[in-house]
Amino acid sequence: MLASASVKAPPSIRDLKQLIAERCIEFPTLLEQAMRLLLSKPEIIAFGSLQSVARTCGVSGTTIIRLASRSGYASFKEMKAAFRQYLIAVARTNQ
Repeated sequence: MLASASVKAPPSIRDLKQLIAERCIEFPTLLEQAMRLLLSKPEIIAFGSLQSVARTCGVSGTTIIRLASRSGYASFKEMKAAFRQYLIAVARTNQ
């Protein structure tokens, strides 16, 4: 059986920033505050657990899961992987 053509790849962090800048994705206040923190300090999520990320952002784990979903990721794990890839790409360009 073939995979559905409507399945979209998760956004890269650069894509996510662009979608936010273009207001294609909007967040309620609490989610926006968490996303702003994560985008300004991507190492928080790239190297943290769900609970440590939630604690650092001052929200619940469920809120971080909702943030991942609203951002276009299937899970926290998928969003965390995108942030890790972003940090790797940034490190490569800074060498």
